[in-house]
Amino acid sequence: MRYSDEVLRRVRAPQRVGTLPAGAGVGSGESGTLDQGTVMRIDVRVDRARIVEARFKVFGCSAAIASASLVAEWLEGASLDEASALAPAAVVQALQLGPEREDMARMAIEAATRALAKVNEP
Repeated sequence: MRYSDEVLRRVRAPQRVGTLPAGAGVGSGESGTLDQGTVMRIDVRVDRARIVEARFKVFGCSAAIASASLVAEWLEGASLDEASALAPAAVVQALQLGPEREDMARMAIEAATRALAKVNEP
């Protein structure tokens, strides 16, 4: 399988890797399972309806790492409305993912959506 230059760049020099400590305005969302072969986690910190920080962790292939990296990048600085408008198709296009890897884009958006839903949960 051949990955795009953008996927390879994100895998070779990942940005926003890690987790955020639990606290006010922080939400964490996961997608996938070890049985499926891929698990993604995205953490966000929200302040005044804007995502001020986003981090990701991935167990999976290069497409999974690149997808979560790109989504974390797009989330950081985004308003909640902008974040809710993110779509897997945009991730697929930006990373030039092949059809066999499009599910990685969906999983990254799903993890982000779950993270945002958990912001300010007890």
